[in-house]
Amino acid sequence: MNILNEPVYVGFIQLLISLIMISGLIFLGRIINNFIFNKYNYLFFNLLVGLIIFSQFLKIIVFLGVFEKIYIPLSFLLLISGLYNFKNFIGIKKNWNIKKLSIIEISILFFIFLLLLNSIAPPSMADALDYHYGVPIYLLKNFTIPNFDFWLWGSVVVGNSEIMNSLPMYLGTDNFNSIIQVLSLILFFVFFNNEIKSKEKFNFFTLFILSSPTILQLVSGPKFMLMPQLMTTTALYLFIKIKKINTFDFIFISILLMGATQFRSSFIISGVIIGFLTFLKAIKSNQMKILFSSFILISIFFLPTALWNYNQLINFNLFNIFSMMPAEMMETMKTWRENDYIFPVNLFFPSSLGKISTIIGFQIFLIFFTFSKSKDSRIVLFVIFSTVLLQYFLGMNVGRVYFEFILWSSLYFVFINKKINFKLFQKIILPQFFCVVFLSGYFAVISIPGIFSNDHRDKFMKKNSFEHEIAQWV
Repeated sequence: MNILNEPVYVGFIQLLISLIMISGLIFLGRIINNFIFNKYNYLFFNLLVGLIIFSQFLKIIVFLGVFEKIYIPLSFLLLISGLYNFKNFIGIKKNWNIKKLSIIEISILFFIFLLLLNSIAPPSMADALDYHYGVPIYLLKNFTIPNFDFWLWGSVVVGNSEIMNSLPMYLGTDNFNSIIQVLSLILFFVFFNNEIKSKEKFNFFTLFILSSPTILQLVSGPKFMLMPQLMTTTALYLFIKIKKINTFDFIFISILLMGATQFRSSFIISGVIIGFLTFLKAIKSNQMKILFSSFILISIFFLPTALWNYNQLINFNLFNIFSMMPAEMMETMKTWRENDYIFPVNLFFPSSLGKISTIIGFQIFLIFFTFSKSKDSRIVLFVIFSTVLLQYFLGMNVGRVYFEFILWSSLYFVFINKKINFKLFQKIILPQFFCVVFLSGYFAVISIPGIFSNDHRDKFMKKNSFEHEIAQWV
């Protein structure tokens, strides 16, 4: 069902509102990180922590039945704190040296700009026009999540992203979720620009990630996939980097991993091995503190959902601690494909030109031309390939899900393997990268009129958005 019949603000106003709200989340994250995790006070980390904590608090408010009384004050509180913090948010340029840019670096920045344009384009994704927007609008009208018997799909797939999206929808923007994911990707690169000392390595790092065609799908709709993937990638990086994980390191990494699962329960699959290894590494420092911290974090992130699901279902089982999804629906999702080819062909070859954004690209195969005998190398490769196996047997086998392993592999290339010819690998990736840039540019060109005019927005959606014209007629 297409629920976006009422026009929202035009795209550039939506962008401004979203940036102010994101600034508010960064402000919240900075307060938390300054108070608890002082060494993690980076713009990127502040955004992640602010979003995770705020959205989890908002979900608990919904579960307690007091959303109606507090969502308007929370919306404006986020705007006010965002305006107060905006000058610090704009200070992003201080963290990235943009002098003496090469052609490759200019191309990368241009592509990121195109991704930002794509993120504020009129919505066209079928899932978005169903539950990604449908649940927030239902929440704003009824002040609760849809009942399991009334709207099965809307009740079982709802996560923190849909609940969080209710506030920007109330403020007149339907592009918040896509914009925050592009901004998180930018801040992700800003952070790693400071972590990766070599300019050559950093260029390869960004090209390796951005040359995946499915990134166009990830940033052009409100489906929260990219942001949680950046959370698990950051958690994996910190696990690699920190040789002796103390209690605060463990809590921070756990917040990233558990926070990712609150946006999509499928991230339990990708977080379980990293989380288990982090637990084993951390428990050596202080057994009682780590066990106590684990209990508190599990209670904060998983107990509210477990109690809600328990009250919704007649036959409650262990799996329902995390999700209400019926077994039949899970089996259907495992076999579903975004293009017509079988797995794993569907990850690398589109069944039509229009489905090119469903593939992850061929750069992942570079991992088979590199090998390091170091302990860290074996651990990271174990994490990647064991999680791929778990994903194959337990999750959805589509390109946008496997993009997470592109992100994880980028860490292996840049931080683990010391014997890589980055110049050669960069040349190998470039043709695919420029192909993705071209596709992104094409989508930006056809969607730009809809950014500045709601009339053009409506025309774009009638042509490209799932059943938009039918919904208007109804």
